[in-house]
Amino acid sequence: MISKSCLVPEMQTIADSFWHYSEQVYSRPEVKKLCLWLQEQHTRNVNLLLWLSFCQQQRWTVNLELLLSQINNSEQKITEFRRYRKKMKPYLSETQYHLLLKHELKLERRQQQLLVLSQQRHPGRQTADVALTNYLNQAEASAQYLATMNLAILDGKLHS
Repeated sequence: MISKSCLVPEMQTIADSFWHYSEQVYSRPEVKKLCLWLQEQHTRNVNLLLWLSFCQQQRWTVNLELLLSQINNSEQKITEFRRYRKKMKPYLSETQYHLLLKHELKLERRQQQLLVLSQQRHPGRQTADVALTNYLNQAEASAQYLATMNLAILDGKLHS
């Protein structure tokens, strides 16, 4: 895992912007529901979905295969921790359970930093649009995700 101090200031600014973007977009119930469905039913990585959407907004190119390989280890750890959290929920107080959620959120944020760092090192040649469509086509849910995200992004711009 990387810590906040591993990122150069410019990359930290991008990581912070991406985190804020993720919070805004993911807070929309329809986006959250769809992302969780893609995660649970199609093993899509929510951070990668959000990152590709963020890159799409920035008009950046990406290297999808490299992004997937860069987050593979962190995704395994997050998935294991998520399973543990869900398994332990009946045995924990609300406070204890929220501590586990808070820790999972830290793991998610570190994974986002890995995506930013990978982008810094290897921006790739594939447009984020194409990469996002390719990643979603693997899950056979591209049209639904893209339509939901576009509505969320447009609505966010209108209300900003």
